[in-house]
Amino acid sequence: MRSSPAIRACVAGILMTATRSHGLGIEFTYHDPEVLARGNAGVASNGNASAVYYNPAMLGTGSGSELLMTGYALDYKVDHTGAGGHSDLKDGPAVAASAFAATPLWDGAALGFGFYSPFGQKNEWPDNSPLRGYATDTELLFLAGTAAVGFDITPCLRFGVSASVVSSSADINRGVFVPGDSYSIEGDGHGWGLGAGFTWEPAEGHRIGATGRYWSPVKYKGHSTTVLSFPAPSVAVAPAESELDFPLEATIGYAYTPNANWLFEVDVTWIGWSSFERFEVSSPGGTLVEPMQWDDSLTFMLGVTRKWDSGWWLGAGYWYAEQTTPDQTFNPRLPDIDLHVVSIGTGYRTECWAAEFTYQYGYGEPRQISGSAPTLAGASADGKLNYHAHGFSAGLRWFF
Repeated sequence: MRSSPAIRACVAGILMTATRSHGLGIEFTYHDPEVLARGNAGVASNGNASAVYYNPAMLGTGSGSELLMTGYALDYKVDHTGAGGHSDLKDGPAVAASAFAATPLWDGAALGFGFYSPFGQKNEWPDNSPLRGYATDTELLFLAGTAAVGFDITPCLRFGVSASVVSSSADINRGVFVPGDSYSIEGDGHGWGLGAGFTWEPAEGHRIGATGRYWSPVKYKGHSTTVLSFPAPSVAVAPAESELDFPLEATIGYAYTPNANWLFEVDVTWIGWSSFERFEVSSPGGTLVEPMQWDDSLTFMLGVTRKWDSGWWLGAGYWYAEQTTPDQTFNPRLPDIDLHVVSIGTGYRTECWAAEFTYQYGYGEPRQISGSAPTLAGASADGKLNYHAHGFSAGLRWFF
């Protein structure tokens, strides 16, 4: 049995909403516990191997060769209260890992490699939730393998570039009319990315850094599955194809190091989510277009790191990320709010290895949604959304 045009129309809404959450879109930025402790401000100061991600121009400013392995776990609490009742997003944790390596090429230049997830999302609303017509299970994986090089142009000016290959998959589910039915779409795609950055030291102890990243569109090819129990039991499988335009990103920051023991930094990141004006999905029945109308967003990051000659360090920071979606296109599949995050971390470094740990607390400003588009069953996402989260990051470094 072929799925009807009304059911296939769910595809655009499902994939469209698979690209935002918690004030950062679906961007995943937690790739170095030391930088994360400093409010994730590192574009002008981070000379670790993770500069492959934060700013390739900083490669070569560290000491020797380095291998970094990190892990991150996010335990979150999200709830929504509307006309249909109260719903709790099933608790985390969501987990991720990253790996980076860097080694000198010649004096003032270094090569780096990274394997990480710059975007990603995983969550689940219960099947008996009043919001099931918007979302049940969501999983979006986006893996990037990146090579980067940083080098001196002058004693005060550095430049860096990076190139990435991308593999991504999506597995997105929702209810249709009544409990027991479902609509799901699975697909895989590939893409690439380019990045560049610079740092400039106008005076001793003062450094300005900036970086930008471009990700190619990713075309997902797969299939959709529709399971209906009303008006008659049926299962329909059909090929589906769609494309996601991941946003441009740009970060600028200023770092102040009055001496070898203290580091202060403030960064601002712009993300061009307004490229998500609409989303198109192609299937044998035709092409469907869904409006998105996202807004560009800013993230503000600041923090401090204190180091001791014994090898210990302590860091603390704060960041704020704006929401990206208007009420008219809000979908609880990926909750979107204004997000405040505070962080604190510590670590110990020797000549051969280092171990680090950072804790974060995230608070989303309660969001009152009104005017959201209804589901096929007539449900609304209008209501109040709340968000709280605890994040834990750990890393091990080896120096050669």
